[in-house]
Amino acid sequence: MPEQPAIPFKVEPATVFRFKPRDIKEDAGTLRDGTALTGKMIESPMMFHYVDAIDFRHTAMKAEEKGIDPEVAIENSWLLKENPELREAWEWHKGEIAKLEKKLIDGYGVDKKTGKPNRVPTETERYRIGWQAFAAKAEGVETGTAKIALKEQFFGPDYVGRSEKHTFPAHVSIPREQVQFASKFAPAWNTYYAIYFTMTGLHGLHVIGGALVLAYYLFCGKKMYLSNPEWLANRVEVGGLFWHFVDLVWIFLFPILYLM
Repeated sequence: MPEQPAIPFKVEPATVFRFKPRDIKEDAGTLRDGTALTGKMIESPMMFHYVDAIDFRHTAMKAEEKGIDPEVAIENSWLLKENPELREAWEWHKGEIAKLEKKLIDGYGVDKKTGKPNRVPTETERYRIGWQAFAAKAEGVETGTAKIALKEQFFGPDYVGRSEKHTFPAHVSIPREQVQFASKFAPAWNTYYAIYFTMTGLHGLHVIGGALVLAYYLFCGKKMYLSNPEWLANRVEVGGLFWHFVDLVWIFLFPILYLM
């Protein structure tokens, strides 16, 4: 079959072409019938459906580093400017935080010297809107008092059932230039991983230290063995005890961090 000539074309406005996976060959840009697609793919935004949580802690942290009021930075963020539904959720959330601050003052009082509350909302409470908060907003009740089914408490929100109640924002579009990597598994954002990296890091340092000591006696202990073998034996025994101690710690550390 003779090769078909290329046919250039331009689509305005940009249109989404959808092809089934079986119609596309492994080499990108070629369809199963031999049609080659060339050109520049536009950077399309990321679409999220039924957003069940919004976390502004990273925005707040960056604002504090620049000496800006975190709430001002959040309210001027593109996310709230471009999404009226999320701005409404944020305004509702601020009201809930004000109620929480009042409860904490009533319960724990104010420091007499500084005049500041003895307890204030945590950063997570202040800057994160979780799915339970969205559920409370949809039901018109205070945060923490929404009707949460037992199944949801263990397995997370029922998206199908809650979509009918309009619990979560239906669609959120994030421009490509606003997409950044901020891992929720970093120690700064997750207590579990802060403990995890600290404990495993310390354990790893002890393992390296013990291995270096035992390696030293293995490769450099000949002179000590010839001059005073009992002296070397005592040191090897102490090094062995330390090594077994590190091993024993791992026996407890592994199930706590990985299995529980």
